[in-house]
Amino acid sequence: MEKKLFEITQRLLKSGNPRRAAAFLAQKHPEDVADVLERLDRENRIKVFKYLPIEMQGEVLLRFEENVLDEILQALSESDISDLVGELDVDDAVDLIQELEPNERQKVLLNVPEDERKEVEKLLKYPENTAGGLMTTEFLAINDNSTVKEALDKIKADREVENGLLSQIFVTDSEGKLKGVVSVSELLKSPEDEKLGKLAKPIESVPATMDQEEVARMVEKYDLFSVPVIDEQGRLVGVITIDDLIDVIEEEASEDIARFGGLGDAESIFTPPHLAARNRLPWLLINLVTAFIAASVVNMFKSTVSAVVYLAVFMPIVAGMGGNAGTQALAITIRSIALGEVMLSDVKKLLIKEILVGILVGIVVGIVTGTIAYFWVGNWFFGVLVFVALLGNMIVACVMGLLIPILLKLFKLDPALASGVIVTTFTDVSGFMILLGLATIFIKYLQ
Repeated sequence: MEKKLFEITQRLLKSGNPRRAAAFLAQKHPEDVADVLERLDRENRIKVFKYLPIEMQGEVLLRFEENVLDEILQALSESDISDLVGELDVDDAVDLIQELEPNERQKVLLNVPEDERKEVEKLLKYPENTAGGLMTTEFLAINDNSTVKEALDKIKADREVENGLLSQIFVTDSEGKLKGVVSVSELLKSPEDEKLGKLAKPIESVPATMDQEEVARMVEKYDLFSVPVIDEQGRLVGVITIDDLIDVIEEEASEDIARFGGLGDAESIFTPPHLAARNRLPWLLINLVTAFIAASVVNMFKSTVSAVVYLAVFMPIVAGMGGNAGTQALAITIRSIALGEVMLSDVKKLLIKEILVGILVGIVVGIVTGTIAYFWVGNWFFGVLVFVALLGNMIVACVMGLLIPILLKLFKLDPALASGVIVTTFTDVSGFMILLGLATIFIKYLQ
């Protein structure tokens, strides 16, 4: 589907019809339009975007990758951006404003209608990656003393509520404190004179200052459709809708994958080469430093390697298998930390488990590799040496894969960002040290 849309758009552009290309895309879903525009070159992307209907521009804009979004915003005037802000829901308008430079934000907001500007400015006070930064103020809250009939009348009369929030009503007391939630279907089945306070069911809420990752974790735990946001006094100040929650979950997952791969910022397949290189280069240079650390260990035993040449064949196997085992333990630990499953009280139990895992996989892999080494070299002691080195390195790998991300989390560092580099350094160094150290001690049995 997406490929076909792109090909048709390309044909229309080649015939010199960016306006027709925009008219064709305007009939499609904003997500598909964003995907097609991201594949176009910069000049055609901007041309087609500017010809899209303004109500679709806002929908498409917030679906772009960050580098494409910045590119489009640079091509638009402050007046154009103000018009877009006016078309968006309040929470989406805030997302767009936050992409602008601080000095541009106020200029854009000055051209936005006063009522909406006040709502946007209210949300801009909250940090971007918090519940307050995600929430919308366009929800329906009704006093707990109101009747079912009054609530239904208010639903019909209210034109500002987001469509995704029309299925449920938030119930508050006279001070605006959250009391619960009532579904519209429940209202339709209840007597007209029934008070909302009696129908309200408890719902999990979050403070406006809660980090978005914690919000996403709570949504997953309680299977929430939307999340009410409260202030320090327990007053309902906003609601996070399902579309924003999905975006958060996707964003957090993308960031973790990118960081686990040694990237500070999430990168898409269409990120320009210079930005992709800038993201990747710092950690590649750090990897280079760690590679020299491992190389320095080998250099300490160069006379042993010269005397027993077959050591050079099995060194990368011992180090590489340790690295793989460490990465497995690391991935499981980082996932568990992200889901809030790991507590300090669990560390001792988990440590014993990883040591046992290291011993078990080390025995199996060590026997297989040691047997191959024996038949390859023709020296049974060399096979035993490889077995012991792999067993020791597997234990180190599993233990480090558990402990390093937990320690980084304790020091308030992102476990996904640096764990991989540290673990592979440990497994390379320990693998070389065990194999070459033992070979140096028992060299007379290897010659």
